[in-house]
Amino acid sequence: MSSTDLENLPMDRAISAVTHDGSFRVLAVRSTRTTRGIAKSQRASGPTVENLADLASGTLLVRLTMAPNYRVQGIIQGAGGQGTLVADSWPDGGTRGLVRASGPVVFGEGARMQLMRSLPNGAMHQGIVEVSREHRVSGAVMNYLLESEQVTSALGVASVVSEEGEILLSGGYVVQLLPECTEPPLAVMYERLRHDFADLSRVLAEHDGDPDKLVAEILSGMEYTRTLEFDLDFRCRCSSERVLASLATVGKHELEDMIRKAEPLAITCDYCRQEYQVQTEMLRGLLTTS
Repeated sequence: MSSTDLENLPMDRAISAVTHDGSFRVLAVRSTRTTRGIAKSQRASGPTVENLADLASGTLLVRLTMAPNYRVQGIIQGAGGQGTLVADSWPDGGTRGLVRASGPVVFGEGARMQLMRSLPNGAMHQGIVEVSREHRVSGAVMNYLLESEQVTSALGVASVVSEEGEILLSGGYVVQLLPECTEPPLAVMYERLRHDFADLSRVLAEHDGDPDKLVAEILSGMEYTRTLEFDLDFRCRCSSERVLASLATVGKHELEDMIRKAEPLAITCDYCRQEYQVQTEMLRGLLTTS
């Protein structure tokens, strides 16, 4: 593994597979490009880099387990109420993230994860779980799926971070138990994940995060069919149109004050650091419309 510019990294992918005996559905994801883009845009450092990457991978996996038109957001408030991490995963495969903190955002006592899934019609479902220092994002997401979605599953996310704080690899998997699962294959799967996947960072490094190889390793000795493949990437939702739409909600007096200054208004997206220049003429147009 070596450091590579974001544009030179291979596209992220996720695949799903189902065992022929109807016991398991498996999803595996390589999210290196996505998480590195998020970490760089947020200028994350220290333990926050890995924690933010794992949150993004976990949120992405939750979205992939659900209906194709669901959007999923994961929000972690750090231990002691110190700082907030956000991951926002959309149906088109794009995921973005956000850090709100003056220092490291760490897990442990008091750390909470809120996961929300929403449909285009505005309907929303959410759940809140603890994020322990031992079980981290993987354990928190598993608890969410069990408690809020009534889905029994095994899930793991991990990242490999360089000494300089750059993400070299990110990815993960989720194994869902299907109704036809019986005790023998369940016992085999439990032992395999407990022993062979205990150090997921090592497994990711061995397979270069390739989701096909992860699925093959998880389902070794089992017959399965590869069902779906998804393309993923770091992607923000901002645009000049969205910036103007947000300004349209500002009160008339505030708009008039901006116009009187007769200077372009610079607005920076919190997610990707893209800066948008709003000219005075545009503000006048908003004032006329309002």
